[in-house]
Amino acid sequence: MARLYAQFGAVLFLVVGFGGLFTGDAGTLVHQVPGGNFGPMTLHLTYVRDVLDLVIGGALAFAGFRAGARISDEIVLTVGVVLLLLAVIGFADPDTATKVRSFAGIHFTEVMNIFDLITGALGLLCGLGGSESAPATA
Repeated sequence: MARLYAQFGAVLFLVVGFGGLFTGDAGTLVHQVPGGNFGPMTLHLTYVRDVLDLVIGGALAFAGFRAGARISDEIVLTVGVVLLLLAVIGFADPDTATKVRSFAGIHFTEVMNIFDLITGALGLLCGLGGSESAPATA
């Protein structure tokens, strides 16, 4: 299960990372509106978050397509924990509509917090579940 999560997660995080690079940076104001948004969704993506998403996508790509089962499980579990930590930090200190709150160069909007929570919880469960199926015990 961890390998499948890693394969889908790699595609998802690489798309989000590269997409974020094209939407701009939340620290840049264009007509008094922060960049880093996708249409009407307030994402407040920053270049730090984009690089983080690309690193996560790269790690998941390695885990999903090249690594052995044990390494894949450990990478997916680690990614899940990191994403859950980001979600907890984001819910504890959320960003505002005027992009005045950030932590380590990352803005924590509600949409990104929910994304981190879901992907982190799935990563944690898949990492604990492992990649190889064990025979049923009687």
